[in-house]
Amino acid sequence: MKLTEKMINPIQSQKGIALVATLMILVLGFAVVAIMFRLSTQETKLARLEQGYTTALDAAKAGTDLFIYMVQNQVSVPPSAPFGTSLNQGRCLQVKVGNATSSWSSTAAWNTAPACPSQANATNTNPTVSPDITLTLSNYTVDVKVIDNSMTTQQAGSATCPNGCYYYTVVSRALAPNSGEHAEILFVYRYSR
Repeated sequence: MKLTEKMINPIQSQKGIALVATLMILVLGFAVVAIMFRLSTQETKLARLEQGYTTALDAAKAGTDLFIYMVQNQVSVPPSAPFGTSLNQGRCLQVKVGNATSSWSSTAAWNTAPACPSQANATNTNPTVSPDITLTLSNYTVDVKVIDNSMTTQQAGSATCPNGCYYYTVVSRALAPNSGEHAEILFVYRYSR
């Protein structure tokens, strides 16, 4: 008989353990659910930011494509007024595209009223400072700016640049209004004369 009494006593002394164990499991379950909810919310935010950046990057690429189109077709004003504008009706961009950077401010067309920006502003790497082309695409404002132009002279026997080449350093930035979301592309474009 004594052996069974000893078996019953330990069970009787642990009467509240089931309640404590249940509460601990509930707290752990709640913590797991809270962590999963937090991770899910963070993933949603990251996906939204990534989508915004991808859209901004596409808008900045459209600005680079427009610049390349304009150089190849030798136009200094975007194709249509609602699509975009060009500083001083494209006169400044025309000077930038046809002359080396060091001679931009010394050309007559550069200083004709209304004058083009100062040499410091024209070569500033921030495309929002005196942009050459400004576009509005969807909800994005795209600023495109030539910040440098170097030219090579005719190279005898050169298949790529028989009459010399222009090397344009261009920056394109797309910015969503009322948002910090933006994308910026800096590239060098070679154009054979």
